[in-house]
Amino acid sequence: MLTLALRSRLTAALCWIVASSLLSFAAAAQELNSRVERAITAARLGNGKVGISILDTGSGRRLASLNADTPLIPASNQKLISSGVALSVLGSDFVFKTELILSGQTLIVKGAGDPGLGDPKLLGQVAGDPITVDRLVAMLASAVQNAGVTSLDEIVIDDTVFDREFVHASWPVSQLNRWYCAEVAGLNFHTNVLSVYVRPTKLGDAPLVRLQPHSPWMELQNNARTVATGENTTWIARPNTANRFTLYGDVRHPSQAPVDVTVHNVPIFFGRLLAQSLLDAGVRVGGIVNAADASRAPVRTRALDEPAPVGTRTIAVVTTQISDVLTRCNADSQNLYAEALLKRAGHHVTGDPGSWSNGAAVARMVMSERVGPDAAAATVIADGSGMSRLNRVSADTMVRWLQAIAQQTEIRETFVQSLATVGTGTLSRRFREYRPANALYAKSGAIDGVRCLSGYLVHGPTGRTVAFAVLCNDLATGEATTNALKLHEQIVRIADEWLTTQANADASVFGG
Repeated sequence: MLTLALRSRLTAALCWIVASSLLSFAAAAQELNSRVERAITAARLGNGKVGISILDTGSGRRLASLNADTPLIPASNQKLISSGVALSVLGSDFVFKTELILSGQTLIVKGAGDPGLGDPKLLGQVAGDPITVDRLVAMLASAVQNAGVTSLDEIVIDDTVFDREFVHASWPVSQLNRWYCAEVAGLNFHTNVLSVYVRPTKLGDAPLVRLQPHSPWMELQNNARTVATGENTTWIARPNTANRFTLYGDVRHPSQAPVDVTVHNVPIFFGRLLAQSLLDAGVRVGGIVNAADASRAPVRTRALDEPAPVGTRTIAVVTTQISDVLTRCNADSQNLYAEALLKRAGHHVTGDPGSWSNGAAVARMVMSERVGPDAAAATVIADGSGMSRLNRVSADTMVRWLQAIAQQTEIRETFVQSLATVGTGTLSRRFREYRPANALYAKSGAIDGVRCLSGYLVHGPTGRTVAFAVLCNDLATGEATTNALKLHEQIVRIADEWLTTQANADASVFGG
């Protein structure tokens, strides 16, 4: 039995340890704040705005905080919110399932909002023989044929898992033909772009063109020309609400990489591709027998008020794991993936077609639960990817959000592993002058005048984790933009050195 004197000595010792720890954190915060302030001053960002927060996720204590409560444009750091919300709502075991369903003489393609359907990068990761996008469509057509089908009345694309607002109202209109502004639909395919490969011909003549997915019925005006000098300068334009493409520029060499252009109304585009493959396989579609006439095959999207068909059977299912979707969203920064995750979260919670509106509402609900109602109310969620300049989040809210995810054991690993590391994804060309001693998992973000970096530093042996956010806005010059990237890496270095020092001190205290 402890004596009163011994109890008093133990209590005093415990109080000393707690007080020492508090003083240590206070000193660390003061020291890191000073280093961060000096780094900002040295960065020469002009009139740029900066919000920085560094947080020890275990204790929840701020290690550094400069303008951390100011809401700023996050650019692609918005994906950390969208993907985290979707993972929280759907779970780390969620699987997107696109189904082919027969109902009498009607073939129904039931979309799940899967952004990975027909993505060449994901197809390239499938074990066994390589699967091209055209082969995937042919395999689906074969499944229909193998089900004993010789003719169909129509193909119905059920894309009602999402609404049909394909393009966000605040996205830059002049960039809607670029891959990063791809439309978002309840049935996505080939990242919702058409890939155009070119090959030179006779000098002055139009080059040869190959489309992926193979779609010879697509309307493409070839105004490019073959040249003998210079480099390829091809680019493609289309009206924002039609699939009429025009190819411009010079072609000197066969293209090694395609020129990608966004496709309008991807559900119908996919239906045409499937009709083409069915016709190639000998399955009639609405009386059409030749693949060359695929553009005339009866393909439509399901009306929102159309009742579900009866007497159906599923003949094929294509799946994508949410972990693969998150990696394409975060490590590779594919905007389509982030938008699909936000809309799918909205659909999952509300039961209505997923939209930017109900997706944002679900995101605010989850953030309110995880980081508090005030932080959620001060955060503006316009879209999922960060393309919109209407988004706003503070550096402190971002690190608190990252902390909240890190503390959810059921989703932490899936989320963290979806982020880019040094030498991979969007960090493939970053951190060449300084490589962190601890594992870095981060998301970059860039739109005009905005450069952001947020993520984690993890000490491998102990798992001790620091979350950080560096949000730079109003960068008016190229020099300021370059300096912002250098500032990102300087802030990571400051946090990295603190984490290493602290982890070594912990090991010393506990005999590690």
